[in-house]
Amino acid sequence: MRSLKRTALQAAAALCVVAVGASFSIHADDVPEPEGESQLVSAERVIDLRGASIPVTVKTGRASGSDGHAFMVGHSLKEGWAAKVASGNPRSPAAEDGIVAVGSGGSNTVWGYDAETGKRKWRDQSEDSGISDIVIGLGRAYYTTYSCTLEGVDIHTGKHLFTKWLAPTVSCAPHTDNELIACAYKKSGNYNVSLHNASSGGRKWIKPVGNAGVVHAPVVYEQGVYASTTDGKMRRLNEKGRNEWTADYGAVSAPVPTPWGLMVATTWSEEEDAGASAERPMTEEERKKWERGTVTTAEPLKGTVVANKDRRIALISDPTSQPSSGKSKVKVTGPRSSLDYQGVRPAVSNKNVIFAYAGKISCVNPIAGRAIWTVQISASKTDFVTPLCHEGLVFIAGSDGVLTALEENTGALVWSYEFKGQMFRSQPAADGDRLFITSGSGNLICMPIGIDGIEFGRPQAGGDAGVEGQASIYAKVQQTFRKVRNAVREVEEPEDMPGEPAADAERGDRPEGGAPGPAPADDGARRDEEEPETLTKGQWERREERRAQRAKAEGRRYEKKPFKRE
Repeated sequence: MRSLKRTALQAAAALCVVAVGASFSIHADDVPEPEGESQLVSAERVIDLRGASIPVTVKTGRASGSDGHAFMVGHSLKEGWAAKVASGNPRSPAAEDGIVAVGSGGSNTVWGYDAETGKRKWRDQSEDSGISDIVIGLGRAYYTTYSCTLEGVDIHTGKHLFTKWLAPTVSCAPHTDNELIACAYKKSGNYNVSLHNASSGGRKWIKPVGNAGVVHAPVVYEQGVYASTTDGKMRRLNEKGRNEWTADYGAVSAPVPTPWGLMVATTWSEEEDAGASAERPMTEEERKKWERGTVTTAEPLKGTVVANKDRRIALISDPTSQPSSGKSKVKVTGPRSSLDYQGVRPAVSNKNVIFAYAGKISCVNPIAGRAIWTVQISASKTDFVTPLCHEGLVFIAGSDGVLTALEENTGALVWSYEFKGQMFRSQPAADGDRLFITSGSGNLICMPIGIDGIEFGRPQAGGDAGVEGQASIYAKVQQTFRKVRNAVREVEEPEDMPGEPAADAERGDRPEGGAPGPAPADDGARRDEEEPETLTKGQWERREERRAQRAKAEGRRYEKKPFKRE
C-alpha cells in the first residue's frame, strides 16, 4: 500500500471528482441500496478495510498542545488536521459548539482546540495526573483524574470551574446529563457512586455499591443513576441515592441510554444459563477470546434485543422498575474498572444499535429485534473501539489504525483511511461536520465527515431524515472517495530496479538520446496488452502481483499472466 506523498495529486483529484454526478457502480465494499423502507439488508459481507483504505501519514508538532497540522483527505475539499496532545494514550475527546476538548493521557493537562482550524485555544492544568475521557454538557467539559479529582472547565474560555477531591484513586470516567454529574471510585474498602451538581461540582450524595469495580462510568438517566459492576450486576440509585434495585444481568458494559430504554451488553447464554458450575479462572488469552463474541442467528432470550455467540444486549424499557429477567448463572469475565476500559459497549442512534467487535460490525434494529446488516472485517484480530453514530453515518476505528465511515442505513463503505503508525483505543467524538479521535501515540486527529460534498440537503440529526435515504445523500461522497483512492493507487512508489526507464521516458517523453520506455503499468482491468519484452521476469512478476493485489482490494479477481519472452 502506497503512502500519500503526492498531496498535489490528491488535491487535484479531489477538485476534479467533487463535481461528478451521484451515480456510481456497485463495488465489493457496497451493499445494494434498499428498494424500500421495509426491505432489510441481511447479506453478510467481508471487507478488507486496509485494502479499501487510503493510507495517510499525519505530522504534528513535537510539543504537546501545539497547533494542529493540516492534511488532505480524499472525500472532501476540507482538510483534516492532527495535533500532539500527549506523550501517549490520550482518552476520548468531546466536542461541542466548534470546540474539541481532549486530555493529555497520563499527564495533567486538558487542551481546547478550534474544531475547524486545529488552532489551540486554551489550556487547563490540574494538580493531579491521569486525565479520563472528556464529557461535555452545556458548554462545560468534565473529567476525572486518576489521583484523584473531579474537575470542570469552560470549553469556550478555558476557565477552570472547579476541582473536587473524590478518593485516593479514581479509575472511572464521569457522566453528565447537563445538570448532574455521576462519578465512581473506590473509597474506604468499597466502590462508591456519587452524584454532583454540574455547575459547581458540589456533591449531592455518595453511596457504596459493593466491592466490585464500576465499569467505565455510571449513567445519569430517568431521575436516577445506573451502574454496571465487574461482577455482572447492574443497579439503580434514585435521585436521593437510595438503591432501588439490583439485577444480575451478567453485564459486561456500562449502561447505554437509548430512545427505547436502558441498554446493556450481557453474558446471557441460552445453552449455559440452565445451570453453571464453578470453573477455573480464565487465562488472559481465553478471556480476550471469550470477550469478543460475534453476532449469530440464534433467537434472543426474553428481555434481550439481539443474541450473540456469548453476548446478548438486554433492553430495560422501564428502568425505574425492578427488572424481571432474573439472575444470570453465567460466569462473568472481561469487564475492568479502569480509565482505559470501554468494553463491548454498543453505539446508539435514533433508530439502530451498532456493535463492533470480534471482526464484525452489526447494525441491529431494536424494533425488528434483529440485525439489518453485518460486515465482517478480514482482519478479525483488530480490536474495535466503541463505534459512533452521527449524521446518518457509523464511524468505526480499531487498533490497526484504520478509521472508517459506513452508511447507517445500508452498511455501505463511504470512506476509509489507514493512519500509518497510529493505533486507536478510545471512542471518537463528533460535532457538526467534524470527527475527532485520539491515537495511542498521543495525537488528536480531526476528519471532515463529508457533508460539504452533499448537494441534496444536510441530514437532520435526531429525526427520521437523519437515517433514511442516506444511500443517495452520501453517494457523492462515496464516489469522490473512490475516485481519489483509485488515483492514488495508480501512482506507484518508485522501485529500485536496474534497467528501469526514467520517469519522463515512462510518460512517453523520451529524453534526448534515450530509447522509448515501456508503457506505464495499469491495474489489469482496463487493458490486456502485454508489456514490451524489455521487462525482465522479475519486473513482470512484480507488476502482476501489484495488479492482483489491487484487484483483491477492490473485490475483483485477476489471474496473473505468466512471463513470456518472444
